[in-house]
Amino acid sequence: MKSKKIVLFIVEGVTDRNSFALILSKIIERDKIVRFKVIHGDVTAQNGVNASNIYTKITDYIKEFISSDIYKKSDISNVIHLVDTDGAFINDEQVLQKDTNSIKPSDSIEYNTQNIYAKNIDNIKKRNKQKSQILSKLAATNMVYANLSYRVYFFSSNLEHVIHNIQGVNADDKRRFAEKFEDKFIASPINFIEFMNNPEFAINAEYKDTWEFIKKDTNSLKRFTNFNLYLNTIKNNKLQK
Repeated sequence: MKSKKIVLFIVEGVTDRNSFALILSKIIERDKIVRFKVIHGDVTAQNGVNASNIYTKITDYIKEFISSDIYKKSDISNVIHLVDTDGAFINDEQVLQKDTNSIKPSDSIEYNTQNIYAKNIDNIKKRNKQKSQILSKLAATNMVYANLSYRVYFFSSNLEHVIHNIQGVNADDKRRFAEKFEDKFIASPINFIEFMNNPEFAINAEYKDTWEFIKKDTNSLKRFTNFNLYLNTIKNNKLQK
């Protein structure tokens, strides 16, 4: 197994891995193996992270993956980073105040396709500024950790919004939906690629243009993804062999 090169996916949570890991393992080339680094949070919104040090953070995650497993840097073929947009590119005027009695900070934010509602709108505006700057920088790079090939793909406004058409999902439902999604496509990965190319949410354009699109208006709150671009590349490579 060590002779095979690794495609390393960096994802925010366990449900991202549970939704995709087995399916992607069946899709990606036979000479590659799929591994996931779950970072348990959104690196683009972490305190102390900014556009100046984001490359260092990504490198740290790769180093953590290497140190916690049996691999070394040269075993990694490329890095695929999956992120949620969370409405990061909307105007400040579209962040609206709404009182909430929720104890959990993560539940005190509500999204729809036009607005973000929060008790503390200044925090959301600050988060959006940080997150949008970081995402813009990541979208413009193709190398991390000196010389590892890198691409970042988005789900808008989040993973569940794209693959389940539900914008706000609690933790328990996320786990249940992830298992349901995996069961649906594990026997037929080609159907997964077809699903991710659904014109209702898949953006078919050049990689750079998909990022320009998601930055416009309220697109980062609407149901869109560019992950189909990566999957189509894998599919096309297989057909050419």
